[in-house]
Amino acid sequence: MGKILVGTCSWTDRALVSSGWYPPGLRDPEGRLRHYAAQFPVVEVDATYYSLPSARNSTLWTERTPDGFRFDVKAFSLLTGHPTTPNALPADLRDALPGRRSARPRPADIDPGLLDEVWQRFSGALDPLKKAGRLGTLLFQFPPWFAPGDAQAKPFLAQCAQRTAGWPVAVEFRHPAWWQEDERAKTWAALRDWGMSAVAVDMTQKLPTSIPPVTPVTSPASR
Repeated sequence: MGKILVGTCSWTDRALVSSGWYPPGLRDPEGRLRHYAAQFPVVEVDATYYSLPSARNSTLWTERTPDGFRFDVKAFSLLTGHPTTPNALPADLRDALPGRRSARPRPADIDPGLLDEVWQRFSGALDPLKKAGRLGTLLFQFPPWFAPGDAQAKPFLAQCAQRTAGWPVAVEFRHPAWWQEDERAKTWAALRDWGMSAVAVDMTQKLPTSIPPVTPVTSPASR
């Protein structure tokens, strides 16, 4: 059996901070990360979904954590087809995303050149983590309307695989059809061929949108 790493989503999560888990008086980001990393071996970075990370922060995270610690980093919203406002982008890229994004954008609505540039900046900012061996995986969480029946979904997923070649990637689907019986084998095979880990979602099974309780191993790096 492989090694299982257990951690939380963000060391600055409000519920975690307000719970009293951190020692009294420990309020600065550096101290909290150092304390967290002394208790857990992995953490999910959720903030990178809302705005692009910086190489400076990646370097600081590396310096504040011990060897063997891992950061699982959530992909920026635009890279997974989520609604993204111009203000979420760096100032020099905002004109490439004019107006208000649709509540349910389609992959074809996104400028390919903008996607390439955003990916370059995103991956460049995470390079210090990767070089230091602190990067666990990039988490690509796709929106609930990203379904295998959409003609654009699988080509967009293939483009993500091409763009992330050489990076550790985990994929989380939020539309149940990807893991239902008639589609499960094809989803498993595609992720396996791309070397992407599949994320198992633990949720109630009483809703039409519930993700089936499957735990497919699609990559040796699955976690």
